[in-house]
Amino acid sequence: MDVQYRKLDGTPVNDLASYTKDYLRKHSEVSLSVGTDSQNIGGSSVYATVVAFRHPGKGVHYILTKKREPIISDMITRLFKEAEDSIKVAEYLKENGVYQPITIDVDYNENEEHRSHKLIPMVKGWILGLGYQMNTKQNIQVASVAADHLL
Repeated sequence: MDVQYRKLDGTPVNDLASYTKDYLRKHSEVSLSVGTDSQNIGGSSVYATVVAFRHPGKGVHYILTKKREPIISDMITRLFKEAEDSIKVAEYLKENGVYQPITIDVDYNENEEHRSHKLIPMVKGWILGLGYQMNTKQNIQVASVAADHLL
């Protein structure tokens, strides 16, 4: 994966899959999740993707990447791309020997008053069909909440 991940303190993560496998070997109790959030800032859409290692009862360690792309003004299209980016990371990890179950956190609201709820059936089928678990805003979201705070 040619995207540069880093720790919160800015330390680069040279190889996402190797880092993830090493971390999981050292901390077998953690659960793994991936989430992406985005915002339109100026004339660009900025995406933050987080790989989160959740230590039960002890907090979360995460690594992240950010990217800036041409603006996507349609919210549904931008939210769909968030899921797509998270799925790409999860697939990359799986293809490179990370066998830990992965949960994909999507920043969608199940409440029908929010436009993002329209994406849930389609994206949920996609994520579950690939063998991942999924969390929405109504569940505990580690990765997408972290991504949101990084934008």
